[in-house]
Amino acid sequence: MTETKREVKPSTTPVARGLAFERGVTAAVGLLALVVGVLALLVGTGWLGAFRAQRPLADPILVQWLRDHWQLATAVAIVLGVVLFVLGLWWVVRALRPEARPDLRLERGNGDLTVTSAALTEAVRADAERVTGVKRARVRMAGSEQHPALRLTLSLQEGTNVRHVWEDLDEKVLSRARESLGVDTLPTTIRLQLDRAPRQRVR
Repeated sequence: MTETKREVKPSTTPVARGLAFERGVTAAVGLLALVVGVLALLVGTGWLGAFRAQRPLADPILVQWLRDHWQLATAVAIVLGVVLFVLGLWWVVRALRPEARPDLRLERGNGDLTVTSAALTEAVRADAERVTGVKRARVRMAGSEQHPALRLTLSLQEGTNVRHVWEDLDEKVLSRARESLGVDTLPTTIRLQLDRAPRQRVR
Protein backbone atom coordinates (compact mmCIF):
# COMPACT_ATOMS: atom_id res chain seq x y z
CA MET A 1 0.00 0.00 0.00
CA THR A 2 1.46 3.32 -1.06
CA GLU A 3 1.03 6.22 1.32
CA THR A 4 0.31 9.51 -0.41
CA LYS A 5 2.04 12.43 1.24
CA ARG A 6 0.26 15.75 1.13
CA GLU A 7 2.20 18.49 -0.59
CA VAL A 8 2.97 21.38 1.75
CA LYS A 9 2.93 24.71 -0.06
CA PRO A 10 4.94 27.65 1.21
CA SER A 11 2.89 30.00 3.37
CA THR A 12 2.03 33.37 1.91
CA THR A 13 1.22 34.83 5.31
CA PRO A 14 3.39 37.89 5.91
CA VAL A 15 5.71 37.78 8.89
CA ALA A 16 4.94 41.44 9.47
CA ARG A 17 2.48 43.99 8.24
CA GLY A 18 2.31 44.21 4.46
CA LEU A 19 4.55 46.98 3.18
CA ALA A 20 3.75 46.81 -0.53
CA PHE A 21 2.16 50.27 -0.63
CA GLU A 22 4.94 51.96 1.36
CA ARG A 23 7.64 50.27 -0.69
CA GLY A 24 5.93 51.19 -3.95
CA VAL A 25 5.64 54.86 -3.04
CA THR A 26 9.21 54.98 -1.73
CA ALA A 27 10.52 53.30 -4.88
CA ALA A 28 8.57 55.73 -7.10
CA VAL A 29 9.85 58.79 -5.20
CA GLY A 30 13.40 57.44 -5.25
CA LEU A 31 13.23 56.73 -8.99
CA LEU A 32 11.88 60.23 -9.67
CA ALA A 33 14.64 61.80 -7.58
CA LEU A 34 17.24 59.71 -9.42
CA VAL A 35 15.94 60.80 -12.83
CA VAL A 36 15.90 64.47 -11.80
CA GLY A 37 19.42 64.21 -10.36
CA VAL A 38 20.82 62.54 -13.49
CA LEU A 39 19.11 65.11 -15.71
CA ALA A 40 20.51 67.99 -13.64
CA LEU A 41 23.97 66.42 -13.81
CA LEU A 42 23.80 66.09 -17.59
CA VAL A 43 22.64 69.68 -18.00
CA GLY A 44 25.23 71.07 -15.58
CA THR A 45 28.16 69.28 -17.20
CA GLY A 46 27.18 70.51 -20.67
CA TRP A 47 26.20 67.16 -22.16
CA LEU A 48 22.99 68.75 -23.47
CA GLY A 49 24.72 71.88 -24.76
CA ALA A 50 26.90 74.65 -23.33
CA PHE A 51 24.08 77.19 -23.51
CA ARG A 52 21.80 75.11 -21.29
CA ALA A 53 24.63 74.58 -18.78
CA GLN A 54 25.12 78.35 -18.40
CA ARG A 55 21.45 79.18 -17.89
CA PRO A 56 20.24 79.83 -14.32
CA LEU A 57 18.50 77.04 -12.45
CA ALA A 58 15.17 78.91 -12.39
CA ASP A 59 13.92 79.77 -15.86
CA PRO A 60 13.65 83.62 -16.17
CA ILE A 61 10.40 83.29 -18.09
CA LEU A 62 8.89 81.21 -15.29
CA VAL A 63 10.19 83.62 -12.63
CA GLN A 64 8.65 86.57 -14.46
CA TRP A 65 5.32 84.74 -14.83
CA LEU A 66 5.26 84.00 -11.08
CA ARG A 67 5.91 87.66 -10.34
CA ASP A 68 3.07 88.77 -12.62
CA HIS A 69 0.63 86.18 -11.16
CA TRP A 70 1.82 86.04 -7.58
CA GLN A 71 -1.70 85.73 -6.12
CA LEU A 72 -2.48 82.63 -8.19
CA ALA A 73 0.95 81.16 -7.48
CA THR A 74 0.50 81.72 -3.73
CA ALA A 75 -2.93 80.05 -3.74
CA VAL A 76 -1.60 77.04 -5.66
CA ALA A 77 1.36 76.74 -3.25
CA ILE A 78 -0.95 76.85 -0.21
CA VAL A 79 -3.28 74.21 -1.65
CA LEU A 80 -0.35 71.99 -2.60
CA GLY A 81 1.13 72.37 0.88
CA VAL A 82 -2.15 71.43 2.56
CA VAL A 83 -2.54 68.38 0.30
CA LEU A 84 1.00 67.20 1.05
CA PHE A 85 0.45 67.75 4.78
CA VAL A 86 -2.76 65.69 4.77
CA LEU A 87 -1.10 62.90 2.77
CA GLY A 88 1.87 62.84 5.15
CA LEU A 89 -0.41 62.78 8.20
CA TRP A 90 -2.47 59.95 6.69
CA TRP A 91 0.70 58.00 5.96
CA VAL A 92 1.96 58.38 9.55
CA VAL A 93 -1.40 57.31 11.01
CA ARG A 94 -1.52 54.31 8.68
CA ALA A 95 2.01 53.24 9.60
CA LEU A 96 1.40 53.60 13.36
CA ARG A 97 -2.02 51.95 13.37
CA PRO A 98 -2.00 48.64 15.29
CA GLU A 99 -2.37 45.54 13.19
CA ALA A 100 -5.83 44.02 13.21
CA ARG A 101 -6.52 40.84 15.17
CA PRO A 102 -9.74 39.68 13.55
CA ASP A 103 -12.47 37.65 15.21
CA LEU A 104 -13.97 34.82 13.18
CA ARG A 105 -17.67 34.52 12.45
CA LEU A 106 -18.77 30.98 11.79
CA GLU A 107 -22.11 29.98 10.32
CA ARG A 108 -23.59 27.11 12.26
CA GLY A 109 -27.15 26.11 11.44
CA ASN A 110 -29.59 28.99 11.74
CA GLY A 111 -27.26 31.26 13.72
CA ASP A 112 -23.78 32.67 13.68
CA LEU A 113 -21.00 31.86 16.12
CA THR A 114 -18.24 34.38 16.69
CA VAL A 115 -14.86 33.09 17.86
CA THR A 116 -12.71 35.84 19.32
CA SER A 117 -9.07 36.09 18.36
CA ALA A 118 -8.05 35.82 22.04
CA ALA A 119 -9.92 32.53 22.48
CA LEU A 120 -8.49 31.02 19.31
CA THR A 121 -4.90 32.07 20.01
CA GLU A 122 -5.12 30.79 23.59
CA ALA A 123 -6.37 27.41 22.40
CA VAL A 124 -3.64 27.15 19.74
CA ARG A 125 -0.99 28.23 22.26
CA ALA A 126 -2.07 25.56 24.74
CA ASP A 127 -1.98 22.87 22.04
CA ALA A 128 1.41 24.03 20.76
CA GLU A 129 2.99 23.93 24.20
CA ARG A 130 1.93 20.28 24.52
CA VAL A 131 4.14 19.36 21.56
CA THR A 132 7.29 17.58 22.65
CA GLY A 133 10.26 19.94 22.58
CA VAL A 134 8.24 23.18 22.70
CA LYS A 135 8.95 25.14 25.85
CA ARG A 136 6.92 28.28 25.14
CA ALA A 137 4.60 29.43 22.37
CA ARG A 138 3.26 32.80 21.33
CA VAL A 139 0.32 33.01 18.94
CA ARG A 140 -1.23 35.98 17.15
CA MET A 141 -4.05 36.36 14.71
CA ALA A 142 -3.37 38.15 11.43
CA GLY A 143 -5.08 38.86 8.15
CA SER A 144 -8.77 39.78 8.05
CA GLU A 145 -12.10 38.28 9.00
CA GLN A 146 -12.50 36.96 5.44
CA HIS A 147 -8.90 35.70 5.20
CA PRO A 148 -7.63 34.86 8.70
CA ALA A 149 -4.10 33.68 9.39
CA LEU A 150 -1.95 32.68 12.33
CA ARG A 151 1.55 33.56 13.49
CA LEU A 152 3.35 31.19 15.80
CA THR A 153 6.62 31.84 17.62
CA LEU A 154 7.93 28.71 19.30
CA SER A 155 10.80 28.47 21.78
CA LEU A 156 12.37 25.02 21.48
CA GLN A 157 14.42 23.16 24.03
CA GLU A 158 17.99 22.24 23.21
CA GLY A 159 18.30 18.99 21.29
CA THR A 160 14.75 19.13 19.98
CA ASN A 161 14.06 17.39 16.69
CA VAL A 162 12.70 20.24 14.58
CA ARG A 163 11.24 17.89 12.00
CA HIS A 164 9.14 16.10 14.60
CA VAL A 165 7.97 19.43 16.00
CA TRP A 166 6.97 20.53 12.51
CA GLU A 167 5.00 17.34 11.88
CA ASP A 168 3.26 17.46 15.26
CA LEU A 169 2.27 21.08 14.70
CA ASP A 170 0.55 20.25 11.44
CA GLU A 171 -1.03 16.99 12.58
CA LYS A 172 -2.09 17.91 16.12
CA VAL A 173 -2.25 21.69 16.46
CA LEU A 174 -3.08 23.28 13.12
CA SER A 175 -5.34 20.45 11.97
CA ARG A 176 -7.37 20.84 15.16
CA ALA A 177 -7.62 24.59 14.60
CA ARG A 178 -8.78 24.08 11.01
CA GLU A 179 -11.31 21.47 12.11
CA SER A 180 -12.68 23.71 14.87
CA LEU A 181 -13.08 26.64 12.49
CA GLY A 182 -14.47 24.51 9.70
CA VAL A 183 -11.93 25.65 7.12
CA ASP A 184 -9.72 23.67 4.78
CA THR A 185 -6.76 26.04 4.93
CA LEU A 186 -5.44 28.33 7.63
CA PRO A 187 -2.27 30.13 6.48
CA THR A 188 0.28 30.08 9.28
CA THR A 189 3.69 31.61 9.72
CA ILE A 190 5.88 29.66 12.14
CA ARG A 191 9.03 31.15 13.65
CA LEU A 192 11.30 28.80 15.58
CA GLN A 193 13.89 29.92 18.09
CA LEU A 194 16.14 27.99 20.42
CA ASP A 195 15.51 28.57 24.10
CA ARG A 196 18.94 28.69 25.71
CA ALA A 197 19.55 27.09 29.05
CA PRO A 198 20.13 29.56 31.92
CA ARG A 199 23.74 30.33 32.61
CA GLN A 200 25.25 28.89 35.75
CA ARG A 201 27.39 31.17 37.83
CA VAL A 202 30.79 29.70 38.66
CA ARG A 203 32.00 30.44 42.18
